[in-house]
Amino acid sequence: HLWNGAATTTTAGTDPTSTKGAMDPSGLVALTAAAATESGELERLLELARNGEIRDVEWQPEVYVNLTSLLTRSWNGLLSKTKSKSEREASVNELVVIMEINQRFRSAPEYDTALATAAGACDGDFVTTLMGHLETTTEEEHDFLRNTLHWLYAQVPSYRSTLRHQIGHMLLQTHRELFTTVILPLHTPNTFYEWRDQLPLLQTYHEPLVFVLLAFLEKEKEDEGQANGQTNASASAGAGAGVRSVVGLPLMDAIVRTLVQVWPEGHKSNTAKEVLLLHEYEMMVAVMDGPTFHRTLGIILPKIVSCIASDNWRLCEKVLSLWRSDHFVKLMSSDTAQAHLFLPPIMRALLRGGKPHWNPTVRRMTVLVLEALRTIDEQTFNATAAAQWGARAADKKKGTGALPTAQGASSSSSSSSVKSHVFAKPAPPPAVRA
Repeated sequence: HLWNGAATTTTAGTDPTSTKGAMDPSGLVALTAAAATESGELERLLELARNGEIRDVEWQPEVYVNLTSLLTRSWNGLLSKTKSKSEREASVNELVVIMEINQRFRSAPEYDTALATAAGACDGDFVTTLMGHLETTTEEEHDFLRNTLHWLYAQVPSYRSTLRHQIGHMLLQTHRELFTTVILPLHTPNTFYEWRDQLPLLQTYHEPLVFVLLAFLEKEKEDEGQANGQTNASASAGAGAGVRSVVGLPLMDAIVRTLVQVWPEGHKSNTAKEVLLLHEYEMMVAVMDGPTFHRTLGIILPKIVSCIASDNWRLCEKVLSLWRSDHFVKLMSSDTAQAHLFLPPIMRALLRGGKPHWNPTVRRMTVLVLEALRTIDEQTFNATAAAQWGARAADKKKGTGALPTAQGASSSSSSSSVKSHVFAKPAPPPAVRA
């Protein structure tokens, strides 16, 4: 309704951007350029976009470039920390107008994506700026940014890999925050859901909780593999540094540390919950590799030793059942250089100073665990046994099945010799003999 019939060109002295006459292509270029500095021209451009008059003019490549410049300039303006509250509100309002203009241009059938890309309006710098702005976005921008991402992914196939990679990084950071602030704290409750049956509250949802943890670990492993592949490919092209530092998050370390932090002790002891935590650690071990296992073993080792030394048969059986797994024993044997760190405390807890556990099942499991520990590092095993029993006691029992000492241990010692001496009464101290 603002057009003058069939007029197609402007007359001398007429503003080419006036809505009272037809606009030529150069007029639209001038208007989009002036909108960057003059608020009146920005409002006029918004009016033309709303009433559809922009569709009656051929769009030059400069139009696409100017529209993108409008958007990126406004985004950069929001990053300024020197603006007052009123100035920031004005910038947000201006950004809302610019986003509507870009959206209306983009949704018009005349929008030529190939021409815009060729002109540099949708180049890699714009994609980088867009992805960087996603982390500082305001609520008013959510719909526009979502639509822009969908549009780029659909219309510019060459950017799909980059978009997937960047969005994957952002989602991984979000998952990490969800993991540490929501999932892990679910281990905290130490109360009972049913006191009569000693049913801990954690048990009511522990199985799905472990399933979620394993899913996070599996996703981390996949992302790490993809990131390593992309890093290698990018390195060959001279780019892509720093991918591993973002993707390779030690989620397993966070899980094991959480188990230790929420472990009930002292007057808050809760056998049922401790059994659940041991079961969860067993499930985590099943997906560990050697380096991860030895890195996290030092964190949880004090709890394992405490459970082995406990008089509670449920705790003892559960923690000793870890050695039933060939994978667990294999992981312990994967780095014999670390054996001197974990073998002595575990053996001291197993031997109990020569006083056997009151439960026969625990006694049998103890012998089996000792046999497994001997296969890991026999030299450290013998040295620990000699230090635990004393050289004189070891020499006295040598002919009747004593644990081998560090100086005289035969690799052919049978398991029966271990069994016969494990629960033998230790020699009394010198003062008692006197």
